[in-house]
Amino acid sequence: MIEKEKEKIVVIGDIHLGAGSEIEGINIVGEIEREMIKELELVFDRIISDGAGEKGKILDKIVLLGDLKDEFSHLMNEERYGLVNLFDYLDEKCEEIVVIRGNHDNYLSQILEKRGIKIYDYYFWNEYCFLHGDRDFKEIHSRKIIYWIIGHLHPAISLREGVKIEKYKCFLKGKFKGKKIIILPSFADISEGIDVSLFEQNESNLAWRFDLKKFEVKIAGEKNEVLDFGVLGKIKKL
Repeated sequence: MIEKEKEKIVVIGDIHLGAGSEIEGINIVGEIEREMIKELELVFDRIISDGAGEKGKILDKIVLLGDLKDEFSHLMNEERYGLVNLFDYLDEKCEEIVVIRGNHDNYLSQILEKRGIKIYDYYFWNEYCFLHGDRDFKEIHSRKIIYWIIGHLHPAISLREGVKIEKYKCFLKGKFKGKKIIILPSFADISEGIDVSLFEQNESNLAWRFDLKKFEVKIAGEKNEVLDFGVLGKIKKL
């Protein structure tokens, strides 16, 4: 959560509703949507317990960083129903839903227009700029903007404990041309993310040539505590 000048917002990374929609012929979008809302409920309960709000509309804004849906070529019925339910849920928690356009978000307008929700290529809020990460824009380089909050990459790292190797979604925090960069992991349960420790120099699917090896790695613990794993380039490859 970001809180500034009495405004409170929550930013959510790539949802990709519809990814893995059929496993062995069984449609699981509804189950994915329900699990996603359960996880969001934990986030909102934490906000309430920290004294940042009460039941009801506890936030000023919820920012969705793009790739709300997964299918490129059309809007699947499963995606439509899942997104409508998700928007109904989020609308109860905030005054405004902000949607950033991701590269998967074709055909979203038919849902958003009916709900009066705008879709943005990028969104400014105080010194923050929220954008997906697949495209660059001249306006986001303004000196007034200090932070870029980005999705798209789906960062994760693999860690070894004895003979067991686990992959964990992670946040990346670094700098680029005078901006402070925060890259969020995907919120989708269906995706574990991409192990960024395996990237070569300047390798990523982002619109900029970030030196990710100099970025700090943060992981959310089981109790929502932030675990600091240091600089990515110093994490041993598995």
